Amino acid sequence: MTITDIIKAFSKEVTRPVNIEGDPFGIDATTEEITKLVNKPSDQLTANDFSGYLGYCTTGGDDDLRFLFPSILRIWESELYKQDSWFTQYFHAELCRTDFIERALSERLKTVTIEFMVRALSDRLNSETALHVSGSSTHHNWFGQIASFGVYTKKIDMLWELIWNSKKQGHTVAILQYLSCILYDTDNPIFTPWTCKKGGGAPTIWEYDSVGFEEHWKSENLKYLSKALCSDTIRKWLNNTHKRFDSQCIRKMAQDFIIKLDTDVHRVDQRCANLISALSIPT
Repeated sequence: MTITDIIKAFSKEVTRPVNIEGDPFGIDATTEEITKLVNKPSDQLTANDFSGYLGYCTTGGDDDLRFLFPSILRIWESELYKQDSWFTQYFHAELCRTDFIERALSERLKTVTIEFMVRALSDRLNSETALHVSGSSTHHNWFGQIASFGVYTKKIDMLWELIWNSKKQGHTVAILQYLSCILYDTDNPIFTPWTCKKGGGAPTIWEYDSVGFEEHWKSENLKYLSKALCSDTIRKWLNNTHKRFDSQCIRKMAQDFIIKLDTDVHRVDQRCANLISALSIPT
């Protein structure tokens, strides 16, 4: 699912909004500012154009957001690769606050949007190469992006199964990064400890890319993850990874993770349960 597919799908259902009402006090996007967004050629819209529109307490409404959504998705896809992107944070905050995808899109537009986002997030994770991360970096950002996806859609299973069943090296590296945060309390073998000069440290896998609107995972996603993530599924994936890859670094890390898992299976299962609990509590 490409951005061209998204544009075609939305153009068949969504018309230019007629009645636009922005924030009359000018704290958030005003009617004039939203009208300028709507009237500007979509291929000329950039992240900076949306700095007053996304992530605040008001937008114009569902009609203008639907109309602007293909442009926003186009920008969002490229912003996934940037470190600490304010655009992805504001966009995810808007989706989490309004439940826009599940509430305001038709079934067809919801389907194509989720397919596009799953593909884009999958591509982002497949770009991962680092099995050693020192300091704050882009390698930390995808954790929050995935966590937020479980808030504003019901389809974490689509994304999870695509990545965990993948044979691509980038996906494998990303999962090893993720599992390191479950298997290790301290001495994480991938993420070096936080320092005051460089930041970093192991990501907190239940923290969202957006925070402040009582984010928590939808029940469908929690139910899925409670079955998909446990010591048995982790061991099976690690064993397959150890056998599948020629990379000595990946094979060794998978083997080390198996040994770590087997030293305390009950603790790993408890940490998985704690993750489910954390994702179920509104922030």
